[in-house]
Amino acid sequence: MRDPWAARAGGLIKAANFGVEQSTHKLSALALLLGALVLCSAADGETRAKTDAITLRNGDRITGRIISAQYGFLQLDSQHSGSVSIEWPSVRTIETRYQFRVVRFGGQHYAGPIRTSADGENLIVGSGPTAVSIPMSQVASLVPFEESFWRRVDGDVSAGYAFTKASDITQGNLGFSANYNGTNVQASLQTSAILSRDSSGATTEQEQVQANAFFLRPSPNFWGLLGTLQRDRSLGVDARFVAGAALGRRLIETYKSSVTGIVGVVHNEERGSEGAGTHSSLEGVLGGEWRIYKFTYPKIRLDSSLLIYPSITESPRLRGTLNITLTYKLTERFALKATQYGNYDSRPPSPGAATTDYGITASLSYSFGPVIQ
Repeated sequence: MRDPWAARAGGLIKAANFGVEQSTHKLSALALLLGALVLCSAADGETRAKTDAITLRNGDRITGRIISAQYGFLQLDSQHSGSVSIEWPSVRTIETRYQFRVVRFGGQHYAGPIRTSADGENLIVGSGPTAVSIPMSQVASLVPFEESFWRRVDGDVSAGYAFTKASDITQGNLGFSANYNGTNVQASLQTSAILSRDSSGATTEQEQVQANAFFLRPSPNFWGLLGTLQRDRSLGVDARFVAGAALGRRLIETYKSSVTGIVGVVHNEERGSEGAGTHSSLEGVLGGEWRIYKFTYPKIRLDSSLLIYPSITESPRLRGTLNITLTYKLTERFALKATQYGNYDSRPPSPGAATTDYGITASLSYSFGPVIQ
C-alpha cells in the first residue's frame, strides 16, 4: 500500500515555496498554520483500545495502550494509573493485537504483529515463516502503527525572544517540526524563522523549510528524498530550493544514542539578493545526524546534524550547514531548547556577501503526539 506521506509532503513543499518568496512574517505565519493544523488534526480519529497487556519480571501485570518503547523505557497509557514508564529490562511479556515497527540494535527494522516467547527472552515480530525473533535485550525501539495518519505524527512548536542591552539588538525565532512514522517510511518536516533587529532598524533574516522522507529496509541501509527551501540574506541568498535523493545507513542504534550517515546528489536552484540573478547547479551531499538521550531526570536530548554540499558543476564551491540542539524537558509536554546553527558558503550567490552565518537561539517548546514523560 502506498504511504500517504508522499502526496501530503508534496503539497506542503509547494505551500512552503510560496512562503519563502514572501516576507519573514509570512513564513512565520506558515509555520504557525502548520502547527495548528497538526495539533487540531491529531485530536481526530479513533485511539487504539487499551488492551495491550504487559507482564513484569516480578509478576505484576499492567493493561493499557503501548505508546512506544524507546530510550530504555516502555511508555504505557494504562487503564487505571494513567501514563506509566517501565524500564525495558523489567518487561517479561507483551500481549497485543496491534502491529508495531521494531528497531534492533545496529539499525535493523522489522514490522508486523509482535509477541514475546514463552520464556520472555525474545520478541517475535511478524507471523508464519517470515517471523523474526529478537532478543529482548537487543530491542532499541518499538513504535505502534496507528490507523489514523495524524496519530502517526509527533513533533513540537517553539518560540523564543532575546534582547541584548549592550548592543541594543532584539531577536525573535519561531520553529515547528513534525515527524511521521509509517510501516516502512520515516518522514519529517521542519520550519524555522529568525529575525534580528538593531537600534538603527536594520534587520537580518534566516528562514528555512526542510522536508525529508526516508524509505526503510530490514537492514540498516535506507534511501530517501531531500528537500529544502531557504532564505539567508546574510549569505546573499534571497531564495534557494534544494531537492534530491540520498542513500543512508544507521551506523549506531542504542538505547541512548544513534548515528546516521547519508550520501547523495541534489539540485540547487537559487536567487541572489540585490538583483544578483538566478542560477542552478548540481551538488553532492554528505553528512549525518548524531543523537544522544538521557531520560532519567533531568531529561536531556542532544541533536546534532551536519550536511556538506560540494558543488559538482561549480567546483570548488562548497556549502555546509550545522545544527546542534539541546532540549531540557520541564514537563511531559514543555521543554527549553538551545540551538546553535551555522551556515557556510565558499562562493555566495551575491557579490560581497558574507561566507558564514551563525548564531544561538533559546526557545520554549510544546510537544504534540506521543511523548515520553
